[in-house]
Amino acid sequence: MAQTAEARAEALRPTIAIGYNEPRPWQQKWQDVLHALEQLERAYATEEGQGNEDVRRVVEDFYKTCRELADWLWADEQNTGLDESIVRMLMRDDPLRLADAMAQTTKHHTRWGNDPITARVSEIRVGPDGARAKISWYRASGESGSEDALDLARRCVGAWQNFIAQNGL
Repeated sequence: MAQTAEARAEALRPTIAIGYNEPRPWQQKWQDVLHALEQLERAYATEEGQGNEDVRRVVEDFYKTCRELADWLWADEQNTGLDESIVRMLMRDDPLRLADAMAQTTKHHTRWGNDPITARVSEIRVGPDGARAKISWYRASGESGSEDALDLARRCVGAWQNFIAQNGL
């Protein structure tokens, strides 16, 4: 059977293989954080029809991935020199404490413990200029607030960038 010109051209394209070794480096999760931020920015900018559930998932995925970077930094202690206590101290500060709250609230239906922050997507607006999402948070003790999801995400990435630079990573 004769091959078409398109099939012959496809057969000549090189195959690219990428290997991933153990242990997985923290930089892999950092790239995931930056990609998740790009996805959130795209949701805010797109004029294409998108549903509120799609936007909610993009927002929640960003915060889950952002929170996971902490785990990866201390798990790669051989390369970072950071133990869990150092990274957890950063996670107690704004804006990363709200990223942690979003990730934990997304993961667990109900937050328990010593006055934890519960944070969730409380409003999504989808229109011809893109989407907007609001994150609301509260503590049983009465502290509460709300943030634009993209503004908070950018502050979180900035906090990680500062931490990475301060620790020579």
